[in-house]
Amino acid sequence: MRERLILILVNALIFVGLLAGLEFGARAVQRRRLGPKAFVQPGMMDRWTAWRNTPGYARGDIEHNSAGFRRSSEVSVDKPANTVRIFFVGGSAAYGTEGQYPSLDPNWKKLYNKDLIDASLERKLQQRHPERHWEVINAAVPEFRMHQELVLLYARILQYHPDLVIFMDGHNDMSGFISAPDGPYNPFDDTPHELEFETMTRPQSLRAFFYINAQWLRSNSVLFDIFYRKSLDRLQPSAFGPGVDPNEPVTSPVQLADLTPAARATAERKLGMVGYYNTAVERLLAALTVEHIPALFSLQPEILTSPKPQTPVEAKFADYTRQINRRLFTYLWEQLRPRISTLMTETGVRDHFTFVDLNDVFQNEKQQTFTDYCHMNALGDDLVAERLYQAMDPALLPQLISAAAR
Repeated sequence: MRERLILILVNALIFVGLLAGLEFGARAVQRRRLGPKAFVQPGMMDRWTAWRNTPGYARGDIEHNSAGFRRSSEVSVDKPANTVRIFFVGGSAAYGTEGQYPSLDPNWKKLYNKDLIDASLERKLQQRHPERHWEVINAAVPEFRMHQELVLLYARILQYHPDLVIFMDGHNDMSGFISAPDGPYNPFDDTPHELEFETMTRPQSLRAFFYINAQWLRSNSVLFDIFYRKSLDRLQPSAFGPGVDPNEPVTSPVQLADLTPAARATAERKLGMVGYYNTAVERLLAALTVEHIPALFSLQPEILTSPKPQTPVEAKFADYTRQINRRLFTYLWEQLRPRISTLMTETGVRDHFTFVDLNDVFQNEKQQTFTDYCHMNALGDDLVAERLYQAMDPALLPQLISAAAR
């Protein structure tokens, strides 16, 4: 009996030692490839906004400052003299998430902080208006919708005294309409990751025990995190739609007649939610109006609706996205965006705010700018930054330059 116990103990020690060796090796490789700050997760739960960027995260291409903004330098709460401070807010396209279809993209690259829309816009403003110091701060958070951005304003942004807030939204809020259950639309009820949040903050089951421990391991074990992410990568396509069905090929554009009667009824209900987009914008505008801060709203480009001449790889992205979405979801993507743009244009005229539809920002660009269904490469980000600059000039820029002199 004693010998058996010793044998079990020795085998257990060997197993633990093997795991420790693998963990040490994985940490050494990750430290060399991604840097010493890449061990933590890039996002964290937040009691106000559901989740936000982890302060101080860095992995080589991505760097968050101590406030969780995707910026290599810190932002002082007290704004320096002669400075124009602009916050750039949105979801993953604004944040600068790399393409989600690397297997389809031979040109796939990571996006560094310097490659992003905010960095490009900051450079343009500093070069063209050197009489002021310009800060364009990337406060975007992957997966964010506008109701979360409203909370983010109060929780994180307003204390930094912005002179302008630029919003680039569209995809995530439209995704909310498409995935929402029947009944009155409440984005707070339909915010993603509710189950994970409830499991972590109110653990009441055996599942919660395993989930909490898994999250702890993700934050403290490089080996476990690699295994976890590889497992998720296998499920990734299902995150974008129902999944490819060879019996339901999707051509473009999808016509209403292509849908079943049940799908047509669903489409009618979903399209009826489009007015909420304006409601969300009006709430953001009202919050900033109280603070006497101007806003610029933009509707991000989507590969399924963009008039851009597609490169061969972009054509693959578009077709793959259609096949994953299938007919109903593709029809909704193709219909929601132009309706939102029309309503936003009308609302901007009525409520006197600047709105820019970025759908045609790539219409004269023959090089690749999309890296999947809505994310962009460095060239795409630079072209978006140029369009946003043009939307600021001539109405907003004199106002901002003048205000910074006070």
